[in-house]
Amino acid sequence: MTTPRNRKKNESNGGHVHTTLPPEAEQYLRYPFTRQDLEKLYCRFEREDGDNNGTLNKEEFIAILHLKKGPFTDRLFQAFDDNDDGVISFKEFVENLCALHQRATPEDSLNFAKKLYGVNDTVSKEEMMKMLQTDMEQNNVRISEESIAEAVNALFSQHADENGRLDLGKLMEATGMNAKRNLSLDIRASTIGGLLKDDKQINHDAHCCYEHEKPDIERTRDSWKKRWKKTYVVYHYARVHPTVIIWLAIYLGITAGMFPVGMTTIEPGEREFFGWGIVLAKGFRVVLYYNVPLIFLLMCRTIMAWLRRSKFLTEIFPFDSNITFHRIVGWVIIIAALGHTIGHYKDFYEIANNPLPVVNAILRTPLDSPKSWGTLLFTTISGVTGHLMWLCLLLMYPLTFFRRKNFEVFWASHHLYIVFIVLLLIHGSGQLLTWPMFYLIFAVPGFLFLFERLFRLFKAAAKTEVIVAKPLLDEVTLLRVTKPRVMRKVYPGQWVWIRCRNISSFEWHPFTLTSAPHEEFLEIHAKAVGAWTKSLYELVVEQSKDPKEEKLESGKSFNLKIDVDGPFGAPAQNFKNYNTVILFAGGIGVTPFASIIKHLLHKMKVKREYPVQKVLFYWSARSQKNFTWFSEVIKEAEEFNEIRPNTFSVELFFTGATKEDDIRSVMLTSVLNYHYEEKQECLVSGLGSRIRFNRPNLNKILDGVAKEHPNEKKIGIFYCGPPVLARGLLHECHAVNRKYDQPKFNFLKENF
Repeated sequence: MTTPRNRKKNESNGGHVHTTLPPEAEQYLRYPFTRQDLEKLYCRFEREDGDNNGTLNKEEFIAILHLKKGPFTDRLFQAFDDNDDGVISFKEFVENLCALHQRATPEDSLNFAKKLYGVNDTVSKEEMMKMLQTDMEQNNVRISEESIAEAVNALFSQHADENGRLDLGKLMEATGMNAKRNLSLDIRASTIGGLLKDDKQINHDAHCCYEHEKPDIERTRDSWKKRWKKTYVVYHYARVHPTVIIWLAIYLGITAGMFPVGMTTIEPGEREFFGWGIVLAKGFRVVLYYNVPLIFLLMCRTIMAWLRRSKFLTEIFPFDSNITFHRIVGWVIIIAALGHTIGHYKDFYEIANNPLPVVNAILRTPLDSPKSWGTLLFTTISGVTGHLMWLCLLLMYPLTFFRRKNFEVFWASHHLYIVFIVLLLIHGSGQLLTWPMFYLIFAVPGFLFLFERLFRLFKAAAKTEVIVAKPLLDEVTLLRVTKPRVMRKVYPGQWVWIRCRNISSFEWHPFTLTSAPHEEFLEIHAKAVGAWTKSLYELVVEQSKDPKEEKLESGKSFNLKIDVDGPFGAPAQNFKNYNTVILFAGGIGVTPFASIIKHLLHKMKVKREYPVQKVLFYWSARSQKNFTWFSEVIKEAEEFNEIRPNTFSVELFFTGATKEDDIRSVMLTSVLNYHYEEKQECLVSGLGSRIRFNRPNLNKILDGVAKEHPNEKKIGIFYCGPPVLARGLLHECHAVNRKYDQPKFNFLKENF
């Protein structure tokens, strides 16, 4: 075989690489691979063949397919090794890959599946149970042995032959599986195509004439693609959230206008004496006068929660984007503070290097004696407070990037705003260049913020008692506490701050309420992802008699000191503004929608007419355990459909398992399909809603909803979960909105 070293020589000799198939490899050219595909496979095979002996051992085989070591890769290697010699030749590699290709014939795919599972044309019950056990282990699926045995018995009673054996081909037909589609191998999320679309270097070695500068061109093209992708995301966001863009433009326009307003406050003679320094100092001073009060107003969550009750105000003001605006204003403050500081550094330099009579003629408060530049910077009131404020900013801003990884650090550092605002109020009292004005500008916003904080302290001081504290599967803590009198008015989808004094007397953490307003308690589900939540989970485990027990025990005395602050407004509150509502959840992001579904079930049972007529609920999770958290709520929604059909539609997606159209889960998927068709029950969850081993097809879902509701003007999409799925939803919302005149999808994402 041609070695990589020879390929490099060929490349250096003329600048081109030509990969041709040797005569012995050309005989393996067969459907569904083209000659170009075979060249790529040959190059990959040659590349991984470290011993240059024309075969692959197990480690090289795993590397070429980008698979992880495990029981499945052992079985797959054995299936490829037709002559059982412990290595795989190029002939074995190509012929077996043909059977796994999406364009392979059903007969080839089915024969390979039999070889992979080690069975003949027909299987017995015992062999089927063993195959299902293998699939469940491969897919991290847990189903009770009794349930699986019951499903297999039902399948065999209907489709087994007179010898009690089941034909695999008939099994595929009976369970709605397609051998051509469902017996492929998913490699790098693109089936066999992933093997034919390897990295640039492999493609470079693979087949065509690549010039030396090609990688540079591709890198340039990729950089432009990334820039365009970011621009495209912003464009989607602007189309779906026009109100946010309008208010952002208004804010930036006002902020830009503040600088020339500040320039008008420059006194006669100051510009000639200080030069550009006074322009920066006074221009950015007014920018700070506008932005510092604004950043405090944006965090008045209680006041915003009151305002968002008005549908009119909700349509005008983007309350749901207050955190986004808070961050933008924060960065504007950093820029303005930097400009203001640079300006004053220049001003103090001029003061230190000019005669005292000339300086005192300009200053509002004359100096007693000449001062050096360092003295002015580090001994005057404005200099000392200015540098201390910068210290606060340098501690606050970088630590915002640790918000998700270490919320405790973020929370503690952000409380330096108290020190910052006190220093800012003192900053101008030296009156060197101007009268202090900030305290007048900050008076009303400061009063509102102080009122907000005092009101929240009053609510947080209300006594609460823990009713239930229970560890759930996948390290989730269920907390139920009594509802304080001051929190009687709670809306579905809202969130609260929680403090556990057993862990810390100062730390508060945000959690969405999973309880409905009509329930006489407040409930949260906290996933153990950080230090605080892990401590809470461990604390509850210690106080629980049986952590694995599934029933909730009330009346138990819990030694937990829990305080609650809130509730606060959230985007999910707006669900009542739509007749049809789509709820998308990712993992623990299901919490606000549990509250909404509970509330809707309660209201729809009491009121025949309710604004929301249909709810489409989609929940994607990486662990099967996640679906146990709110299984009772989902069951209740399914039962309500018997009273009022098609009110609730529930679709669950288990992304931690191998896809349904992959050979690694084909037998399990077949039995699950059969059982669901026969009994309308999902074996994995016990629910009436089927759990899919796949990611949600967002385009297909939204396009289908748009076709089913052509007469509705607007449909609300509410999302809580990982940012990746949010970006995909935003993209598909815009795509479907462009495709149809109506309905228009309004996308609202949960923010903390």
